Amino acid sequence: MVGGRTAGASPLVGRRRELDTIKKLLERHRLVTLTGVGGSGKTRLADRITTDLARVYKDAVWIVELADVQDPALLGHSVARAIGLQVKSADFDPGLLTGFLADRRALITLDNCEHLADACAELVEDLLDTCPGVRILTTSQRALGLRNESLFQVPPLSMPAVDADVPIDGLGQYESISLFVERAATVQPGFKVTVGNAAAIVELCQALEGIPLALELAAARTRVLTPQDMVERLEDRYQLLNRGFRGKVPDRQRSLEASVNWTYDLCTDAERRMWADLSVFRGGFGFDAAEAVAGASVDEAFLDVLDSLVERSVVRREIEGEGARFRMLETLRLYGERELSRDGRADVVRRRHRDHFLLRAKRFEEDWTGAHQVAWLCEMHEDHANLRAALQYSIDQSEADDALRMISAVEPFWITAGLVSEARRWIDLALAAAPQGDVPSLAVALRVGAWFALIQVDIDAARAIVAGLHLLVGQLDGEPDVATTAQSDLAEGLLAAWVGEAGRGIELIERSIVGLADLGELSSRSFGIVASGMLYGFTGDTQRGRAMLERCVSLTEPRGELYMRAYALSILGLIGLVEGDLDSCTTKLGDALRLKRELGDRLGTALILEIFAWAAAVQNQGERGATLLGAATDVWNHLGVSMHSLPHFSDRHEQGEIHLRSIQSPEDFERAVGTGAAMGLAAAMAYALGETAAPSRPRKARPDPAASVSPLTRREREVAMLVHEGLSNQQIAERLVLSIRTAEAHVENILRKLGFNSRSAVASWVAEHRDRLT
Repeated sequence: MVGGRTAGASPLVGRRRELDTIKKLLERHRLVTLTGVGGSGKTRLADRITTDLARVYKDAVWIVELADVQDPALLGHSVARAIGLQVKSADFDPGLLTGFLADRRALITLDNCEHLADACAELVEDLLDTCPGVRILTTSQRALGLRNESLFQVPPLSMPAVDADVPIDGLGQYESISLFVERAATVQPGFKVTVGNAAAIVELCQALEGIPLALELAAARTRVLTPQDMVERLEDRYQLLNRGFRGKVPDRQRSLEASVNWTYDLCTDAERRMWADLSVFRGGFGFDAAEAVAGASVDEAFLDVLDSLVERSVVRREIEGEGARFRMLETLRLYGERELSRDGRADVVRRRHRDHFLLRAKRFEEDWTGAHQVAWLCEMHEDHANLRAALQYSIDQSEADDALRMISAVEPFWITAGLVSEARRWIDLALAAAPQGDVPSLAVALRVGAWFALIQVDIDAARAIVAGLHLLVGQLDGEPDVATTAQSDLAEGLLAAWVGEAGRGIELIERSIVGLADLGELSSRSFGIVASGMLYGFTGDTQRGRAMLERCVSLTEPRGELYMRAYALSILGLIGLVEGDLDSCTTKLGDALRLKRELGDRLGTALILEIFAWAAAVQNQGERGATLLGAATDVWNHLGVSMHSLPHFSDRHEQGEIHLRSIQSPEDFERAVGTGAAMGLAAAMAYALGETAAPSRPRKARPDPAASVSPLTRREREVAMLVHEGLSNQQIAERLVLSIRTAEAHVENILRKLGFNSRSAVASWVAEHRDRLT
């Protein structure tokens, strides 16, 4: 039998693994506490486990609901009443419970202990000490803190990964989608996943982070809103999810805000301040970052307050590799962000956040040419969202110099991560904000901008930036600034090389190398050395080219540097190919690719796969060459780079492709290219290195961005069409009856999703794919 509170009537969706794990914990431990944020499903899990175990605990199982018990002195009365015992005095005698349960084999479930944690801990400890046959299951947003307590943090419901390509008939395997659809069907009979709503349902479940309460509240909204309508209103999710199902539902579960209010009200003032401060982080944060940003706002020990927030499940600790990071669910982060604004402290804390990541970017730059490149890139990948937030703050505050400093300081990160388009967009935004800082730093940022434009063969943009560098050099008083002049020469030399003036390009680049050497700077200098060596090689002077590239290797290898050394090795491999030394070519390319694999450098990897394909063509290895060409092209496309137009490389690419087509049938060539494009970067590298064979048949190729399902939401497609028509954000807002801020957010999302950095690129994309967007 199950005594006390009646178990919930709504069926439990999914959670099979959690049920099995918790039952096993109860077999090994006499006290198990389910922890998790409000709305995560602790109560429903506990109800189901208690009901399932009723037949095991013959003397009885009881569920005791404590949410409405506000006075700790009444805890014992509530437990006794649930068990069926009569308390005959105002003061509760614990002996009443221990005497009744002393010889019984029973399970007691105490639900919602967080606001009575100390009283619950005392009572539970008494019961466990005096009643050997009793086991206790508790639910709480924080642990009771007892010595033999076994904790189980209730995870979110399963949902598709952000980049997962899941067919419609496979979505039912995800618990969050199953719960949403099942509850929506009770509101709208016949509701189901269709081709028309599948993408919106997936995006909604991902945005709500698999929190059962949020999903059920969203399902209730299907009375009046489609899933797509809800996705477009998620910016104010507390307003969207402010009404749920009627019936016997605790007040704290009638809206998303009520649920979070319950948690917030239980926090101390210090915990509330830190919750608000930590809301400025995006995508998680490390301990040092949290202390730098939130430590100044609390008088108590920072570590203790953070530990309390983790214990309350407001902050989640996640182990990643050798270290740990912390994360807040977006629902909780938005709540904290709102409280931060209400406190009037938003600007102060966001500035601390920006200053911290500006400092990290500078340290990245200072330490880059050493042996810690992999660790630095991992850190920047983890904090990419924080870097974006710091850049946006700088631009919003018209502090463009700090934005440009951050962008240029982590130049290799943008390249290795395949984020050149995003970096160019940030540079454009920062330059539009009229930077006024020190000239040498601005020169570095402009040189980076010119190089990124050249990577994507945007010659006009590169010319404009180089012209800006000329103006910058011309503004210098007295003796020319060596650092500024060197960066200007490097950018102009690269531009010259890209427009067919290789000789002039080499001259300018080598002049910049001399200036950078005088400054003791290695990062830009090694880049210039590789560029110069590459140009010598392409113009037929392979001896001087090899000497320059070997010079780069000798400068970087003793320091443990990987990034530019790998580029030097890859071009040495290409020189070996040109000279007919295939053994040297293969060895150098293999060494380079292993380094790039360690770094996760997408641009460098694409280049090496491309040269491997050319080497296969020379050896008449048709299938291998076409497979590698397909793999390289897939990465180039992702990076926004066309090998058909990339100076010095396009001719060799075309020659290699023509030869590979000539030594096999068109069908075999296309099949091998498709295999390479679909095999994924890790598999492509392993194949190039001879570690694995190519797959016998291609997996489903990555769909075109404007294929049957666009990466844009319905509203974003509407906005993109209006961008194509030439409308401004203000005009788009008026046409679609939106706020200007919402229109701007849609345009930002479109640029991000498509990997573009200008409205004209969006307009071109719409023109190309218009028939699939309407």
